[in-house]
Amino acid sequence: MCGKFAAGDLTQDQMLEILSGFLYTPARADPNTPEAKRGYNISPSDQAHMIRWDDDGFQLTTARWQINDPRAKSPLINSKISNTHFWRDYWDNGRCIIPALGYYEWSGLSGRKQPYFISVNRNAPLIFFAGFYRTSGDGLQCSILTRNPAPEIEHIHSRMPVILSPAEINDWLTYTTPSNEAQDTLGTDWEGRFEVTPVAPITKSSEGPEMTEPWAPQQTSFDF
Repeated sequence: MCGKFAAGDLTQDQMLEILSGFLYTPARADPNTPEAKRGYNISPSDQAHMIRWDDDGFQLTTARWQINDPRAKSPLINSKISNTHFWRDYWDNGRCIIPALGYYEWSGLSGRKQPYFISVNRNAPLIFFAGFYRTSGDGLQCSILTRNPAPEIEHIHSRMPVILSPAEINDWLTYTTPSNEAQDTLGTDWEGRFEVTPVAPITKSSEGPEMTEPWAPQQTSFDF
């Protein structure tokens, strides 16, 4: 977890308007960032929307979804919230949030895994993953924080993204939330409110809101 998520089709202006309801000061758009990929099939290495705090306040920008940390053997798309030693510098100077509609996870036997679209019951049009980012020679890169799953989804996968509640967003972005507190509580306010939807098999070319709609395989035979 998390290896694919849905971002939706919101424009930058629509994103800024939504953010105004969560952030205690308005976010500004980064005019020099590459365009984010929109849609329902965001995969590792895609350019994704990202919000961070810098000296001038909150900024809506984009980042490639994978961190190429020189200490790691391969690109990192997820960051374990418990691994504070490896991510120590990011805790102090590399926090971000990544807006989404929800994410996908697979469960079952190899070769017959069932994909699920997972989100939370909410009033807002978006959810926000806690993340880390770094600056590289070719721009910004980001990863999504993960933690042990909520009880109602632990049968699907052993990890889940850290989905911030509205009350957690500002403190996370402004480096107010300490790492020891985050280990225990960050992203746990949604327990009991997860929505899990079995969806159609996902391919590289899959796209559109139908990727998040309920699906069941056609029955081809009967047992007597």
